[in-house]
Amino acid sequence: MPKTVLIEGLRTGMPIGDALAMNPRIALLPEKPEEAVEGWAAYGFITNDGMQVTANVKTQDNKVKSIRLENPNATYCEPALPIFDPTLTKAFDIALGPQRVLPKAGRGSEWDGGWTLGLPPGITAEQWPLSSSNGHPLRHAFTLHLPSEYRAKGNELVALSLFVDDQQEELSSVEEIADYFSSPLSMTPPEDSDLLPFWQHRQARHAHSHSMVDILGTQFCAIWLTQQEFGGELCLPPEANSALLDDPPTWIEKDYASYFYDRWLYTRNGDAVIPKAGIGGASSETVALPISAGIRADDPNVGRSPRESESECAISGYIEVFSERGEALNLSRWDCIAHLGGTMQPQQGYPEFGPYYLEFEEGFGGFNFGGGNAQLDLQQMKIDWACG
Repeated sequence: MPKTVLIEGLRTGMPIGDALAMNPRIALLPEKPEEAVEGWAAYGFITNDGMQVTANVKTQDNKVKSIRLENPNATYCEPALPIFDPTLTKAFDIALGPQRVLPKAGRGSEWDGGWTLGLPPGITAEQWPLSSSNGHPLRHAFTLHLPSEYRAKGNELVALSLFVDDQQEELSSVEEIADYFSSPLSMTPPEDSDLLPFWQHRQARHAHSHSMVDILGTQFCAIWLTQQEFGGELCLPPEANSALLDDPPTWIEKDYASYFYDRWLYTRNGDAVIPKAGIGGASSETVALPISAGIRADDPNVGRSPRESESECAISGYIEVFSERGEALNLSRWDCIAHLGGTMQPQQGYPEFGPYYLEFEEGFGGFNFGGGNAQLDLQQMKIDWACG
């Protein structure tokens, strides 16, 4: 598909007579008996790029109600088959320690595995991901230092910081900001000074950042980090100066106990908390939970793409948790807040992910998955979650 297609003035809601007057190439399309719907007619034309444009018109008022664009000459690949990668031989269970003050720099060995909550390391304020709907910073959920087996973007990228748009409170979308983020990025600054901070942010985008959106429209952003970046100073969220911005998300100022609705979202299994623990600021301490990882023993699904259907499992050799064989092997025995690879335990359907993935619960960074959990494919850089 080309990035843009000229449809020559055609738009939804316009009378079809006006469209015919503007573009003489538009014509009534032959009716296909199997697709015919009483009260509707289809008009269309072929663009100079060979794209088929079809306008669905309601005959009651002869107005265009929808427009469909397709490439009649396109060939589409079959969905990727689940794979077995024999070079991947380890899965890792991930655990959290209790809340601790996270040093802004010079962190000790207890932080070698990364941390949840707190602030991200090694990026600049300009590189901190912003919400494309409201312009405010996404919240840092976790930074995970990955074992070498799961460095899916190259050995030099050793860690992953994941940010999320606000899931704990309702933030309104700002039309002007959303429109700007959805438009092509210009090489010159915008004339509107209130859009300048967002242009600067887009210009400074981290080279290894990946934006993702879930089925509800919630935005996530993952940034792969080098070892130098992982060991770098913590970064404070940016303070954009724009009259377009509404009130900021409250996680920036509130402590964890005031922001999160449940204690286990910001502690390890309800541990005691540090008074007023939060992300901190320029003159206050940052509190986070250290991450540790250990090799998972005797998981037969290491290196195999997780799937649910028997036919797909037969291709990769994956054993589904609640299959007869999975129950015999007690594959549901693993109960950790997060893990890398091996047996997946989604709350509902299996995403079409490969064997290099991270599965995590809501308490691994303070998410709201409706009591469910999430999976992040480290190769495709796609996220999926389902409520419990």
